Amino acid sequence: RIIDPNSPMRAYRYHAPVGKSRPRLEDVPVPAPAPGEVLVRVHCASLNPVDWKLADGKFRFLVKGGLPRTMGSDFAGEIAAVGAGVEGWAQGEPVMGFIDPFARALGTFSEFVPVPVEFVFRRPEALDAVFGAALPCVGVTAVALCDHGQVGRGSRVLVNGAAGGVGHMAVQVAKARGAHVTAVASAGRRHFVTVFGADAFIDYRAEPVEQWPAGFDAVLDCVPNLPRDCHGRLLKHGGHYASTLPNAWTYTVDPLLNRVGRLERRAVMLRPSEPAVQELLCYWAEGRLRCEIAGEYALENVAQAIELSRAGRVAGKLVIRIA
Repeated sequence: RIIDPNSPMRAYRYHAPVGKSRPRLEDVPVPAPAPGEVLVRVHCASLNPVDWKLADGKFRFLVKGGLPRTMGSDFAGEIAAVGAGVEGWAQGEPVMGFIDPFARALGTFSEFVPVPVEFVFRRPEALDAVFGAALPCVGVTAVALCDHGQVGRGSRVLVNGAAGGVGHMAVQVAKARGAHVTAVASAGRRHFVTVFGADAFIDYRAEPVEQWPAGFDAVLDCVPNLPRDCHGRLLKHGGHYASTLPNAWTYTVDPLLNRVGRLERRAVMLRPSEPAVQELLCYWAEGRLRCEIAGEYALENVAQAIELSRAGRVAGKLVIRIA
């Protein structure tokens, strides 16, 4: 299909942080891919908490580019056009991937999005756009957490926030690598995380962290909200704490303490990773990985998905159907 650059597309954008304005669906020009980019026709996207947190004005010192901004990070769709200098990609190829929402003002809650080619991955024909949109950010993050935690066969792993988007993927990746997994979630999510392979369960509302088991090889904090002073008790000597959210300690004190302390603390700074995607696709092909879809919403109804995500009670992922 030929794209008319003069024709409008729909995009869910905000012009100021929430509170000063509200994100809304707008007609905007179809963007052109810059050199090193491809233009993706988006079939489905998915919602991550970082999407609405950025729209709220959080992490403003990490955000590059101005306003307005289109929300959304994950995508699945097809190649619509190829920018200069890009080789090995053809129009119509099914793809999935994500953009860096801190660096890109054009997000994936839109009918078309330009994406740096290193953030684009081939999507197997058998993997539909819903799963393709739900998987990239949470899946690559889960693999990165397990890498930081040096999770392998026989590892004893604690996954905090195991029912969330990243958490339920981390449980599955750790299990696929041969770990024994203890999942932390609310009592109502016990069956949910057990289905995904958790070997043991902790109800964080009934058991304070001081009473949790100790001696884990890795703690994967997917919320993240575990106090620093509990890490040493939870982990064995030489253990690894991995978080989904970098903080001031990540860039200042932890690099030094990791060399001289009894444990290592690291945080995921999400980057595209072909090995991580291939690991995920391997587990998926073997039937050892799936992504729970908590709900699907039309682009016109993104606000409903955001409110559900804000409530913090989503088990799995929320998908936005674009086309």
